[in-house]
Amino acid sequence: LAGVELLVLCAQVSSKAGAQNSTARVGTNMEVVGGALRVTQRASVVEEDDGDESLGRNDGPEVDLKRQQLFVLAFEELSHFRRHVERNGKRSSAKDDEGSGSRYDSIDSLLTQVLTKFVGELSLLYDCCRKDEMMPGPIDLRDDILSEEAEDANYEGRFVRMLVTLANNSGNDRRATYLNQVQRGVMTLLQTMATNSSLRAFKALTTISGDAMFVTSKPSNTDGELGEVFELEAAKTVASAFEADSSDLSDEAKVVVMCSVLTQYQHVYDNSVESDKCDINYGEASAALRYDIITSVLDSGLRAAAQMESSSSRDFFDGIWDRIIATVDKLLLPSSSNRYAGYAYHSKHYLRIVAIVLDHLPKRKHVMAEPMLENGADRAVAVAFECNAKKENGDNELYTKAADGAVHVFLSCFMGLCQKMPSSPAISSLTNQIIGDTLDTEGQDMNDQNRTRHNFALAVCESLRTTPSQDLLISLFPLLCQLTNASSDSLRMAAGRILSSLNLSEAISRERARADVAERRANDIEEENIAMLEEIEDLQAQNEELERQLALFVEGEMQ
Repeated sequence: LAGVELLVLCAQVSSKAGAQNSTARVGTNMEVVGGALRVTQRASVVEEDDGDESLGRNDGPEVDLKRQQLFVLAFEELSHFRRHVERNGKRSSAKDDEGSGSRYDSIDSLLTQVLTKFVGELSLLYDCCRKDEMMPGPIDLRDDILSEEAEDANYEGRFVRMLVTLANNSGNDRRATYLNQVQRGVMTLLQTMATNSSLRAFKALTTISGDAMFVTSKPSNTDGELGEVFELEAAKTVASAFEADSSDLSDEAKVVVMCSVLTQYQHVYDNSVESDKCDINYGEASAALRYDIITSVLDSGLRAAAQMESSSSRDFFDGIWDRIIATVDKLLLPSSSNRYAGYAYHSKHYLRIVAIVLDHLPKRKHVMAEPMLENGADRAVAVAFECNAKKENGDNELYTKAADGAVHVFLSCFMGLCQKMPSSPAISSLTNQIIGDTLDTEGQDMNDQNRTRHNFALAVCESLRTTPSQDLLISLFPLLCQLTNASSDSLRMAAGRILSSLNLSEAISRERARADVAERRANDIEEENIAMLEEIEDLQAQNEELERQLALFVEGEMQ
């Protein structure tokens, strides 16, 4: 324990900032009384208060050079210790003949104490070096932090690798409810580095999390409780840096990390059926992907991208928006093997993600988002009626949830069209199809298919209420008037609310003004035509006169 403390202390005192002041605890407030530990008095504390966070340095060039050399040597010794831990971990892993062990193997109590002490000292070292030796460099906008080289020559990269090595060799009992002290210390330190906009820390956290950021794991203990899984805690740490009240992370870092998360999501999504964590027969809790973490990342990351776009390269952000649209397109158009489970268990997440994307999507990209939303709405309608037809043959609960979820997906797509692209012809075609079919089935029994039509009609009305376009509502006015005669109270009320928001007098005045403008323009054109005809007649008369004079001239010459 004293050895690892001395190793890190050498690096601390030779850093540019110097060792940080700490509170020294003298003695103890416990002693053995009657065979048990008892509190006897408060421990005395010696505090230094010099008004500065570090010892400060006022060294000359020669002393500063010696300090740098000592820091290089001290950090190299820390790297030697890291390599020693790696070698021990490989030997322990090789002893697992059954092949059932995790990469976090059990470790003895002495090594646990050493690694725990080491992580605590590394935290102090980072406090010394975070603004100098381990300060993150300028962030270059790129689409994936995972494409960075694995071996980093700078101190920050070597420090992160040291933390990852400790995490990989800290032991991880899957039956444990909480992380052990080493894992907790590594996670806290990586989180501190991440809030300092360290892309290398985010790279480590993203790599550690694996698919835990997107796939719900099965409970590992006998009580059915998930507990703290190290990979999942890494994923949550990434998401926590994107929280709305977190101002430490720069916009550039948010954009780059969001791009990496999207890349990893697409990889996990494409292989979700084969994933050992994604067992479709296991039930709702672990059947498919999770979206809470990626939703948090998208919300903050897209907000940062929208703020940066005006001052950065549009070509780079065009690539980001294209990737976002492609990701949402996969959500709205799931593969045939997962289409029902996706609608059944994640439709509300889809609605939230679509709303976030459309809220930040620039207008120039609406032309790409329009077919995505149109296809998503069409697919949702088709899936809902498919599920109703399949209820008689199998899992009624799954198909019922999928049919209800399809309505949510339709709502997210159709509302996006109404709010952002009100001139889209898909709005009128879907409205005429859904409300027309609903009116045609008036008076029939409320079976599953008719109930679904009714829900889609309500979704259409709810979406139309949010459109900013009065012209769209005017074009649908006859159909909405028919809906006020429906037998369903909810449909009549929904149509009435839309019509009540429609300013007919303003619309009529606007159309009259347009008609007046068109009439004045027609009159002007008519006057221009008359003037042109008169000019043509004058030109024809002049031409005839010239021809007559030419004939006289020719006749005179012949004589």
